[in-house]
Amino acid sequence: MKKKTSVLLWSLALAVLAAELVFVNRPPENGEVHSVPEEESASEVSAAEETREVMFGNQPGEILPDFSITLTNGTEFILSGMKGRIVFINLWATWCAPCVKELPFFDRLQAEHPDDVFVLAVHSNLITDDVDAYLEKFDYKTAFAVDVSGDVYSLVGGSTMLPQTIILNREGKVTYNQVGSVTYEVLEELLRQAEGK
Repeated sequence: MKKKTSVLLWSLALAVLAAELVFVNRPPENGEVHSVPEEESASEVSAAEETREVMFGNQPGEILPDFSITLTNGTEFILSGMKGRIVFINLWATWCAPCVKELPFFDRLQAEHPDDVFVLAVHSNLITDDVDAYLEKFDYKTAFAVDVSGDVYSLVGGSTMLPQTIILNREGKVTYNQVGSVTYEVLEELLRQAEGK
């Protein structure tokens, strides 16, 4: 008896499914059939695939999400405004000797590639010295900011381990994100990599 009921239920379910398929696929009542031109269909599929493939994050190959931060000169840095330039984000602190040692390398990179590169040096919110007073001793052309909220550090995957360098290519995609000191030669090589050379 159980077997007959089971077969009957499956048959009923299949009949309902078949009726649903016929109903959904029936032609319009006025006889007109509308189809999407093949070219539009292909481009829509391509756009959908591109959207699915975009990964946001702070690791190489991912697009760094947009952010803004107030620079020490009072202007606003907005990441999305940097499209078309290679962005170097340097996480540093006045109390970090390796950070202080590499600041001139970033400044030289900015000076030698003013149209292609934008260097943003972001001081951590762990402030033990007056950052502005420290920077007054130097004639840096680099853009500096203090991450008071810690939001930028969090966004780029920063920690208390410094220095850290994050590089974005012209499309905003992360090409490098590492803790550790760099030299000017290393920065030039990382720039070539970000340019795809």
